Amino acid sequence: MNILGYILIIFALADFATSWIGINLTPFLPNNVAQFSPIIIGGIGYLLINAKTTQSGSDDPALDRFREKPKKKIKKKSK
Repeated sequence: MNILGYILIIFALADFATSWIGINLTPFLPNNVAQFSPIIIGGIGYLLINAKTTQSGSDDPALDRFREKPKKKIKKKSK
């Protein structure tokens, strides 16, 4: 996934650079969409690079306080 993300970001940079020269690398897209194609393609590449595969959700320690904690068993004192 990282390699594909880097390829998309490099393509987005090339698309942006060649648009100043007058070369359109995305002629298959409508003109309104082709204007924003470097942003869109670069954004998808960025998301692919930063995509993490976690099974338990987020590893953010700030969110730990919202997770359910196991209840502690209270031991009764015997006389």
